[in-house]
Amino acid sequence: MQTASCTYSNRTAPTFRPLRPGSSTMNKLALTSALSLALAATFAQAAEIVPVNFDGVDEGYNDPAPALPVGGNPGTTIGEQRLIVAQFAADLWGAVLQSDVPVFVGAQFNPLGPNVLGSAGATFVFSNFPGAGVADTWYSSALADALSGEDLQPGFIDINSQFSSDFTFYYGLDGNTPAGQVNFLDVVMHEFGHGLGFQNFENEAAGTFLNGIPDIYSTFTFDNATGKRWTEMTVAERQASALNYGKVIFDGANATAGAALNLGPRTAFRVIAPLAIAGDYDFGTASFGPPATPANFTGAVVQSSPANGCSALDNAAAVAGNIAIIDRGTCAFVLKAANAQAAGATGVIIANNTTANPPPGLGGADPTITIPTVSVTQADGDLIKGASPGVQVGLVIDPARLQGADDAGRPRLFMPNPVQGGSSGSHYDSNMLPNALMEPAINATLFSAFNLDITPNLLQDTGWPLNGGNAKIDGCDTTIDVVDAAGIIVGANVQATSNLCLSKATNRGSYQSCMDTYKDGLLAAGLITGKQAGKLMSCAAKLGK
Repeated sequence: MQTASCTYSNRTAPTFRPLRPGSSTMNKLALTSALSLALAATFAQAAEIVPVNFDGVDEGYNDPAPALPVGGNPGTTIGEQRLIVAQFAADLWGAVLQSDVPVFVGAQFNPLGPNVLGSAGATFVFSNFPGAGVADTWYSSALADALSGEDLQPGFIDINSQFSSDFTFYYGLDGNTPAGQVNFLDVVMHEFGHGLGFQNFENEAAGTFLNGIPDIYSTFTFDNATGKRWTEMTVAERQASALNYGKVIFDGANATAGAALNLGPRTAFRVIAPLAIAGDYDFGTASFGPPATPANFTGAVVQSSPANGCSALDNAAAVAGNIAIIDRGTCAFVLKAANAQAAGATGVIIANNTTANPPPGLGGADPTITIPTVSVTQADGDLIKGASPGVQVGLVIDPARLQGADDAGRPRLFMPNPVQGGSSGSHYDSNMLPNALMEPAINATLFSAFNLDITPNLLQDTGWPLNGGNAKIDGCDTTIDVVDAAGIIVGANVQATSNLCLSKATNRGSYQSCMDTYKDGLLAAGLITGKQAGKLMSCAAKLGK
């Protein structure tokens, strides 16, 4: 018999705590009708994911501050709304994944520092357990339990998650996040995804695996520059690979197939001439001015004078009608762009002033800026400036290649230089379009209530069985896919919403009314057909009979 080995994951430095009778757990609530009929919702093959509330009295998930119901979240306090979102996220992931072993997720709110929305990771990792697909390889606790069919560390949480108490979150479930707020469901789905296995167990800065043992995620981490997987590299090679932005990909077959269904055609910053530096380069975008497109960003490059572009350009005659390349530093990006625009430039390239990679995103706002601005790395900026005059550039769309994938269509992983602890390696690349749930930053285009994009595909590559069937309500088949090949999870949303309606209904009629309103919303959004709507309500009507 194989012996299971375990150790703590230090990815998020979690506190490991046993589940105690006094812990506040958020289990599915049973609805009792006036006839005292227990109406339980059970879904065949679905995993049960149980958030465990570790917050103290009157804080975090227990915050008693009054709140109005919002976006399908019926909670009447901040704490209750947070609990509802956490359970909804747990039910979404539970519907998508299959496991006979409950997954316990420690959950709490804490100050996490500037710009950090949340953090999560596995509390234990295991190798050489019954059902392990690859020998001598770490698996996260939840995945190891699912594959082995038993709880390998009874009495302890499998995932530790924390969320920032310093941000203004939107607690609605409908994706209609107001400006200035962050969608909490997207953040929770992202962090739970890490804990379920979207993470490696490597110290990227040192190039070392946890206790010298590789993990299942890293068996699919491949560097196109060396032609090696991380599990085939020396420590020094992994250390270098962790800085190789744009060249490291996840080469699982399911993730690659999912990328083809999700990602759009690649937009490239292309140097057309001179031939010596011709090729495609990574670029960053700006939050001000019009987006750069093939139609508005093409032409000859002229270096600004002064080089930092922080005052009126004294070579305006040369810049006029061309794209100005300006060094980063000393003043705001918007001022550089404004000065180039005043000189008659048709566009701006900001060359970074540090060796960091990827090229930086350019923040700021100025409604008077009407020309596009992009950024490039310091090294690429030096190449362009060194070859000037005579450099011709443009943005091009390559329909044969995917944005955020390599030329073989395999999704890129986030490998910035320098290493970003907790982000490097364990995210999809930030240049994916459309944006993906597991990129390092949460953005407003996500809608994880219905779309997990390439995330389930990657988890499937690591060993997670996905629920390929239809959403069920108390065993009744709604004919709505739980999750499809592109990561669309309408059926999972049906199951999570049914659970929520059950937990808040006072009788069978109020449950069915809740589901009827929900069904109308799905129909209006074109997410289900009329036939599926009828079947959904037929299943809801049978609940408890």
